[in-house]
Amino acid sequence: MRTFVLPALLIGSMLAYTSNASAGIPPSAAINRSVIIPQIDGRITEGEWTHATLLSGFRQFEPVSDAEPSFETKVMLMYDDEAIYIAAIMFDRAPDSIARQLGERDNDDLNADYFGFAFDTYNNQQDAYYFLVSASGIQVDGRMLDETYNAVWHSEVSITDSGWIAEFRIPYSAIRFPGLPTQDWGFQAMRKIRRYREQIHWALEEKGTGNVQVHWGRLTGFENIKPPLRLSFTPYLSANMQHNSDPAFRSDPWSFAYNGGMDLKYGINESFTLDMILLPDFSQVQSDKIQKNLTALELIYDENRTFFNEGTDLFNKGELFYSRRIGRTPLRHYMVNSMLDKTEVLTHNPVSARLLNAMKFSGRTGSGLGIGVFNAVTGNTWATAKDTVSGNERKILTDPATNYNIVVLDQALPNNSSVYFINTNVTRPGGWDDSNVTGAGATVGNKTKTYFAGLSFSASKWNKAGANPELSWGENETGYNYGVFLMKSRGKFQFSVYQSALDSNYNINDLGINRYRNQQNRGIYVSYRLYEPFGIFLNFSQSLGLDQIRALNNKTNINTLLTYKGNTTFKNYLTMWWGVSVSPAERYDYYEPRIQGRYFIKPGYTQGWIGFSSDYRKKLAIDGQFYYTAEYDKKHYTWFEIGPVVRLSNRLSFKHTTGMGDNPGDLGFIGAYNKTVWFGKRDVKTLENSFSGKYMVSRLISTSLLFRHFWQTADYRGYYILNTDGSLAPDPDLVYDANFNYNFFSIDLVIGWEFAPGSMLSLVWKNNIESENKAYNIKYLDNLDRLFNASQLNMISIKALYHLDYLMLKRRKH
Repeated sequence: MRTFVLPALLIGSMLAYTSNASAGIPPSAAINRSVIIPQIDGRITEGEWTHATLLSGFRQFEPVSDAEPSFETKVMLMYDDEAIYIAAIMFDRAPDSIARQLGERDNDDLNADYFGFAFDTYNNQQDAYYFLVSASGIQVDGRMLDETYNAVWHSEVSITDSGWIAEFRIPYSAIRFPGLPTQDWGFQAMRKIRRYREQIHWALEEKGTGNVQVHWGRLTGFENIKPPLRLSFTPYLSANMQHNSDPAFRSDPWSFAYNGGMDLKYGINESFTLDMILLPDFSQVQSDKIQKNLTALELIYDENRTFFNEGTDLFNKGELFYSRRIGRTPLRHYMVNSMLDKTEVLTHNPVSARLLNAMKFSGRTGSGLGIGVFNAVTGNTWATAKDTVSGNERKILTDPATNYNIVVLDQALPNNSSVYFINTNVTRPGGWDDSNVTGAGATVGNKTKTYFAGLSFSASKWNKAGANPELSWGENETGYNYGVFLMKSRGKFQFSVYQSALDSNYNINDLGINRYRNQQNRGIYVSYRLYEPFGIFLNFSQSLGLDQIRALNNKTNINTLLTYKGNTTFKNYLTMWWGVSVSPAERYDYYEPRIQGRYFIKPGYTQGWIGFSSDYRKKLAIDGQFYYTAEYDKKHYTWFEIGPVVRLSNRLSFKHTTGMGDNPGDLGFIGAYNKTVWFGKRDVKTLENSFSGKYMVSRLISTSLLFRHFWQTADYRGYYILNTDGSLAPDPDLVYDANFNYNFFSIDLVIGWEFAPGSMLSLVWKNNIESENKAYNIKYLDNLDRLFNASQLNMISIKALYHLDYLMLKRRKH
């Protein structure tokens, strides 16, 4: 290793700033313009950083606020007309002990030391760009309001005999900032020392504050920097091969596809960016965690498509946007079989609507006005039916061309206050339903940014298809939703009080998601938190809450819940959490009967839970949790989960999680005819196994494997008719076999190579098996044998995307 010593001459020629954050005054520093452009190689070369601004005086944030850090940290900053340059010198008495686990980009939870910083370029404490690098060289970036934000920038690290060094070049194209001749930015610098679980700050933040940016320091002295032309293209080419062993595809089980498209980002000015994706290919997106849904409520799945995660913070105002609606399962996907002639078979039935293009226009003016426009277009999606007699094929429209649109305005106000307006719209051709939702809201904070009050309102309008409808699944209805709250979000003692309501016609499910209607919710939460170590604890918090949910029209009780929660981290870094919930009264379930106006009366219950997570610094860590629910009619439900986390080396790690659920005597809907609703009493058993492993060939080449098996069985022991008073009456005459054995198995194998900044070559194999039968009492190994002999869908895909930045190409040309 090399020994690094900061020359005394160099220190003397720098303008040095020692933080006085421990005195409660945010620090300030004036950044110098560079005379020599430093080479970003993880090595401090004498002369390159001579004129830099030097920051020191870091203070400990974790585990003990305002304590002296274990090791010294010095940070140097400069800027020129194209970029900001930062070098950090992290002293460490035992460099061999510096944690250096490898991982994929944007993983900020590796077993590794980190150094990072953040710029609040508009100095309004509303948002900021942050950049980190680990001691193993893994880059992390994002925005405070959008952790999926990605930019192209340069960093290098090196380990020395005195610690480690990180150097950065952040081009102005990676951030947005105002076009002012002189600028002051909010700024924070941070270091994590993994083996001590220590975090230190240049501007010491207050624990328990709702907005940490109010404690950041200021970086002054930017002069005559101009926002550059932000223009980048990321074209892609992909090819995939798919094999479906389902007997329905026996005549043609193989399919091949070749795709090409582009992601374009254009900075219209210093404040606004246009982001477009043309002919996207999402074939390599991680498989969903599919499970059998025994409830009346729609399951919510994660959004794994990068375009619909990045830069969508504005579009989530009012919680009216659920991006999985775009490219959803076609509206007629499950109806196609009923549309076939007697001699026809279905040979092709896409599981998602075809997305043609999508665009986002977003940004914020210097006065704090955020403007966002989102638009996506899906094309006609067709199923294919083949006549087994004549051999002729015909197309069946399962989803029409659809336009999805969102417009949002969000005005930032002093004291972290804001007011917003949003409109979402879905438009389809004649014969299909349309919808529109409009919402608005405001949040107001006091001068100390401790107390906040807010209100929101939204109205939905569903437009039923007119004459000669192709498909109509709603009514011409207008519904509303409102919410109000008051909260204290700073300090040891915090509280919140809220009330919300939505009527029976409120429906945002065309582009958003609301699983409930005709409800009024209200509640109060209080919490007390100890942020500093005491005794055997590093921290400790507990809360008490009371929630009431009732039907808006008749005030019947849907649920009244008293909840106590606690969590702590011990000084050995074992984290535990626990809680108890009590629902003392009968509950009216208006959803399980699946018929409007009907309800099922359920008893109250008590639920308790406990969980733990051991120290991730060790090569073996274990996570676990246990839930127990006892209903007052003597039914009970248990869920147990255990997951070892193993780090065999800095390159290889894996995690295996097993979850087991037992729900004997569960009562649930099985069917309805005319006005008669049947329920069944069932013993439901669930077993879920998931395994994830990762091997890093290098910092830029990764291999990951994820497989998951969800297995659920139900043994029905009796059938009942739902009475009009919500009770159940036995129906011994019903002859019906509702027993089931459901399996879903998936494998995702991904090999990725970042061969250039922002450019990736990836090879993906995906395997999905979904199976359901009546063998509810089958043994585990026999079930696996039957599962792996069921129909499978295998897909192999290769995809190359290449990032082209206008300024980078311009520099190369010159």
